[in-house]
Amino acid sequence: MKIKKLYILLFITGIYATSFAQSWGVHKYELYYGLGGTNLMSDVGSPNDPSKLAWVRIFNTVGAYGNAGLRYNIKPKQYVSANLALGQLYAEDPVEDPDFYTLGRKANSFFTEITLRYEYQIIKEKKKRTVYKILGENRLKNFNIPTYLFIGAGGLLSVGKYSQIDGAYVPSVNYFNFAPVIPYGIGFKTRLTNLSYLNVEVGLRFPLSDKLDNLAQGTHGLLSSDQYQFVTVNYIKKLKSNKKGLPRLKRR
Repeated sequence: MKIKKLYILLFITGIYATSFAQSWGVHKYELYYGLGGTNLMSDVGSPNDPSKLAWVRIFNTVGAYGNAGLRYNIKPKQYVSANLALGQLYAEDPVEDPDFYTLGRKANSFFTEITLRYEYQIIKEKKKRTVYKILGENRLKNFNIPTYLFIGAGGLLSVGKYSQIDGAYVPSVNYFNFAPVIPYGIGFKTRLTNLSYLNVEVGLRFPLSDKLDNLAQGTHGLLSSDQYQFVTVNYIKKLKSNKKGLPRLKRR
């Protein structure tokens, strides 16, 4: 009888120890970093047609940036992340194009953006099948791209240089350095190794300001506030949790 009780005690202890180990050893955290491009849709470089809701001109509205962040898996299909982005927001009036409103202005700013985001996975990654299960099956049938949507809140701090295209100085009369911002968009991931992914993300930013370009025209209806977009390519690395539930950054 005593031996039976001992076995039961050892069995319960084993279950508890296993569940405890799994709770802090799993890969709930993801570290990511990458590079991309920005597109600034503001009054500088905007089209004459106020009904046009989006525009991209490579030499007039596009800049470069980099970002890094930490993502945490709170529930199946649900994540939260903290993101830091540094880069350039650029806009220049295309004076040679009659379809674009122009004052001959140029806006070039360096920005720092910090955001917190909620992410929901709309297409979940399929579990890897063994070679025996995929023999005789169409490989495209087992192919999928994990996809997620995100929305959040944060702030944008930018330091800008504003001038006429001919180089004449334009005082920063209307310019505010800080603006609250709402990020939203879509992302795609594909597995590289068991613990890493390649990530492509298309994100839109809605700042609560119409003065990022030192000009407050508000000529585009719902887009009366300046807006900008990110297209990013990230490398993602899954991290284990330590006994306190925090990400373990160093290998042992």
